[in-house]
Amino acid sequence: MSLVLFIALASSVAAFANSYIPEAVQQKFAQLYPEIEAPFWEKRHDGIVAIFQDEEGLKKAFFQEDGQWMETRIRMGREQLPAAVNTFIRENYQEAEISFCGKVYTESGAWYRIESELPNKIVLKTLDGNGVLLKEQSILLSTANAPSSSLAPVPTELLPQKPIQLLKSE
Repeated sequence: MSLVLFIALASSVAAFANSYIPEAVQQKFAQLYPEIEAPFWEKRHDGIVAIFQDEEGLKKAFFQEDGQWMETRIRMGREQLPAAVNTFIRENYQEAEISFCGKVYTESGAWYRIESELPNKIVLKTLDGNGVLLKEQSILLSTANAPSSSLAPVPTELLPQKPIQLLKSE
């Protein structure tokens, strides 16, 4: 009896959550991922995210409120990345703490994203499947409330060990 109650409660919670997701977003998701029946939805300041599992792994699909699909990300372990991407990481960022690596699908194609965390910033690197750096972006972390002694200078071993040539910058 409790299993039936749990299933009924879970279904009503899913229906309640989906009622807050615009119909255009739900339709676009169904068009892109018809085999996925019940994604977990999140509303964020920059859009709406569907979180779901498929044969590739756990994915996050990002949408605008009007239903426009922006991108889908899949987290990958370093061992799952193409060899050339791992070579780039090994040669240029040996000591960096990698907080995310994965593949990003967009309308214009797919690429790999590597995120590194440093004491005062997050560095986002976009690479193609051949390990060529396409773009690098830094997001500075706010230090307004942090004591000055808590931030250390960026260790030189975290900086690239050889010059990096950007092929494309957007």
